[in-house]
Amino acid sequence: MFQKLRFCLSDASLNPHCEILKSTNLVRQQFQLKMLLLIAVLVLLILMEVFLVIAILSHVSRLQTITQIIFGGLTILGLYMIWCAVQALSVLREPNGNQLAVIDHIGFILISLFDAFAIVSSIDLHAPVWLVAVIAVGAVALGIYAINVRKKMLPMQSR
Repeated sequence: MFQKLRFCLSDASLNPHCEILKSTNLVRQQFQLKMLLLIAVLVLLILMEVFLVIAILSHVSRLQTITQIIFGGLTILGLYMIWCAVQALSVLREPNGNQLAVIDHIGFILISLFDAFAIVSSIDLHAPVWLVAVIAVGAVALGIYAINVRKKMLPMQSR
């Protein structure tokens, strides 16, 4: 039994009866890669949040009130993104984790990062507040559209 298993797992094996074992190994490797990437995202989000708070606190006295409010909102958004990453990890760890739920959580994180980048860029360019709001809403709409397109591209068996 173990001889067959060792033979099937070797790279030199071209035995068609071993395809099940090879595909199982590939699925396991893909799962491990997804977990590592998601853990990396979580760690980076935590670091981003820490440095964001440090940056805001170091310049808070020089910021306009509306900018302080916007950066406060971005800080709260960062905390929620960390929570979403933790939720995505917990869903992915489930035996039959819902791939769409993971995409929703990660999609929210990506949309939020894109939105925050658009907001901060428009503030740095001294855009009026109404334009910052329009850019923020537009970035969210574009992100939601992109995530929905990606979800439609998934194979039916993973839904």
